[in-house]
Amino acid sequence: MHRYLSFLFALLLILSCGEKELKYWERIELSEGLSQAHILDIACKGDEVFVCTYSDGAFFSKDNGQTWRQFKADTGDSSGLSADYIISGDWDDDYIILATLCDGLNVSDDGGDTWQRLGNDFLCGKSALPVSVIIDDESTYIPSSDGIIHFKDKITPDMEYSEDIFKTIDKGQGLASEYIYDLVIRDNMFFAGTLHGFSYSVDKGSNWINCSPTGSYTDEGAPDCKVKTVAANEKYWYAGCDNGLFYSDDKGQHWVNISRGLPSVYIHDILIDRKGKLWVATYKGIAFTDNDGQSYKTFGKTSGFYGDNINCLAQSGDGNIFAGTNYGLYRMKEKIPAPNNYPTVQAEFGKLEKPAHQWLIRPVSPNVNNYLDQTNLFSSIICGSSAKNQGCLYNNSEGVKALAVDYGTIVYTNRKIGHVVLKCDTRYKNYYVYAHYHHLKKVARWIGQRVSKYDIIGLVGRKGKAVRECLYFEVSLSKMDDSNVPNEPVNPELWQKPLPGCGTIAGIIADTAGNFINDVKIFGVEKPAPAETPFSYAKSYHSLAYSSPAYKENFVIGDVPAGDYLLWAVYDGEKYAIKAKVASLKVAQVKIIIGQ
Repeated sequence: MHRYLSFLFALLLILSCGEKELKYWERIELSEGLSQAHILDIACKGDEVFVCTYSDGAFFSKDNGQTWRQFKADTGDSSGLSADYIISGDWDDDYIILATLCDGLNVSDDGGDTWQRLGNDFLCGKSALPVSVIIDDESTYIPSSDGIIHFKDKITPDMEYSEDIFKTIDKGQGLASEYIYDLVIRDNMFFAGTLHGFSYSVDKGSNWINCSPTGSYTDEGAPDCKVKTVAANEKYWYAGCDNGLFYSDDKGQHWVNISRGLPSVYIHDILIDRKGKLWVATYKGIAFTDNDGQSYKTFGKTSGFYGDNINCLAQSGDGNIFAGTNYGLYRMKEKIPAPNNYPTVQAEFGKLEKPAHQWLIRPVSPNVNNYLDQTNLFSSIICGSSAKNQGCLYNNSEGVKALAVDYGTIVYTNRKIGHVVLKCDTRYKNYYVYAHYHHLKKVARWIGQRVSKYDIIGLVGRKGKAVRECLYFEVSLSKMDDSNVPNEPVNPELWQKPLPGCGTIAGIIADTAGNFINDVKIFGVEKPAPAETPFSYAKSYHSLAYSSPAYKENFVIGDVPAGDYLLWAVYDGEKYAIKAKVASLKVAQVKIIIGQ
């Protein structure tokens, strides 16, 4: 009997070892020396894994992530990608289609050996910002900032633009909003997360029903919540918002908030694994539940992650879970990973100040997309050109109202290119402050007209040299009361109020002699939004950019959630780090010395 019990115990021990608990995360080196890539999307089909990155192209594995092939722009010939900023991708055998952050689509029909750019001009019928790509049978669906673009046939490298090759699914079919964050297709059913709620269709997008997982509706009865990610199976529909996670088990009629226990209520991605269990990617880590959200097991820095923010999740053919972060691609493991190495801190900045001049409201309402495009910030290179930004971008669908940021007087209009200049009543010391609105579809004001804060200046469009529908917004200063005098364009993030709960970092990067150093990348801040044009790093200004007369800065990080941050600049392969405290509606002035 004792021998039998001993045998049974040994058998049970062997069986229990068959399914080892995976509770840590290891970072994967995608190519030699590249382990801290900013991962934007992960997709798995069987043993194949596709990874999209910010600035490092795309990676493809046919063996569950053991080995990788990189697709990138800098190939030395014309066979590579047109851009290395890849927001999403899909594939079918040797056919691959990628959506870039700023240059439309890239297509290959030979397994990635050669690529054809089908850029923003290819999508000029809608001039949309693609946020994903989905191949469904012979059709291709591209959810975007201006509806779901449906190509009836496969998009081939030699395809030429024509209005006959696609149709757009938008408000005309009943979508609550044309600004799409996420799309899931299950047979004939479509599930969309949008700027204005959760939308679903039972007939492949021909008709839509809209609902609000948060229970918030406008006075007109339209959903009033931003649904950033969606997931669905036979039992539940899930909606991840910027204020929690919700599910419905009755086709969207009622929703239950299951956010309690999550590391953050800002949801980036939802994964239903093969066992029906739920994984949630949030701004502050991963949550896992096997009891429908009654409780969660969470994973963060103590589990191996370098940062907090989790952008995306996927399950590979061997059952492992992949997680994409701002600082690398991770997969689960059973052993404790080696400790993360962070750069040595040269100084700490804890002093917080009342803003010198952040009195302007945002030029668009909080009910639309009032997040700045983080890929087109002040002093950065304008996507698709060699010019430098003198302002910032708000991506919105055509027709969204552009608002007066201050009381003031209209001093310039150009209806042909959709340009308006507002001279603000509020001055900073001896400077006049001007607000510039570009690419408006309609200009609603005329020269000399007085406006109040929140008044409508015009409607968002794409007139002039806009690559897509957006509001390009600038702030400029002049010591003369004359808009025709060349003004000094300054960083709008130091003049407009930050998002709720956020502050601003105004910094200097200089050498030991105090000389500004241009075009240096600054890492360490992770922002929860916008995922469709995400923040990866800040950059010090180019040599001709103007600083604020109050801060004399050469870099700014705006809309930073309150908290403590480790910031580091990378220069000639070396890291120079500081610590900074950020508080809501406050400015933190910091300084990084290169060479110290």
